[in-house]
Amino acid sequence: MQLDNFDLNLLKVLVVLLQEKNTSKAAERLGISQPAVSRALVKIRSHFDDPLFIRQPRGLKLTPKAQGLEQELPKVLSQLASTLQGEDFKPSDLTGTFRIALHSYLSESHGYAIFQALTKDAPELDIEIHNYSAATVNQLITQELDAGLSFYPTGVPKALRQVPIAETLIGAICKHSHELAGKTVPIASMLNYPITGLILPDLNNQYMLIQQLFPEGTVLKPKLRSQYLNNVLRYINENNAVCICPKTSLASLSADDFSFIEFAGLEETLTMKISLTFNNNQFRSAKYLWLEKLVRSVFEESTNTQ
Repeated sequence: MQLDNFDLNLLKVLVVLLQEKNTSKAAERLGISQPAVSRALVKIRSHFDDPLFIRQPRGLKLTPKAQGLEQELPKVLSQLASTLQGEDFKPSDLTGTFRIALHSYLSESHGYAIFQALTKDAPELDIEIHNYSAATVNQLITQELDAGLSFYPTGVPKALRQVPIAETLIGAICKHSHELAGKTVPIASMLNYPITGLILPDLNNQYMLIQQLFPEGTVLKPKLRSQYLNNVLRYINENNAVCICPKTSLASLSADDFSFIEFAGLEETLTMKISLTFNNNQFRSAKYLWLEKLVRSVFEESTNTQ
């Protein structure tokens, strides 16, 4: 293919088509009409001298050439973007849509604060917050997603990079009037109260991780466990219970209503790291250095207010 008369703007359309494998969805993401995407595809096919996409009942199937482009083109465009940013990078110049996947717990505790921080620095960006799922790793590799935020480490391929950006202590949340509110106590004290806990997907789906910290033979029997903080908060209020969870849960709660209980002597054992994950092609780029600093500051600010 000759680049002399090739419109490089078509590459953006091609990347989205390769990701979506559907002209309607590609048009929606690009903010243009489906006929405009179809016209662009005609030009792209002509330049590559290959159909690239074969129509099927459920979307488009990639030809071998398109499969190669699916792997390599996002890397090339990312490297080009990083080079062009250089020292002139300004978040306020960013446009389009920024897509970040958050672990469901972090989405509930810090999702809106991250949105506010992003739009404060980059007011022209539209933000999409996705759920961090089994599909997230591949979406980060193809750069359908810009970044992911989850607990560290999650085990990712070499194509991705994980950067620890925050830590959170595991303890217990209770209502502000609870007799242990704000105290540091032996973990065995939890056995004197009704216990509830947060389920953190991919971390403690089957059982409470702190079970292993109790003496042998002690069995925790939480009356309620949930992925959703609101459920356990209602249980806390109605039963004078304690909720075993990360301290970052307080970020979205009123200090007048809820307090944290720390477990004596277990700070190192019960500290969890939170990491930002993104495509390795973006490592040290101005945009992602900004993103790392921004997300780190969101967690630092929430920690200082707890």
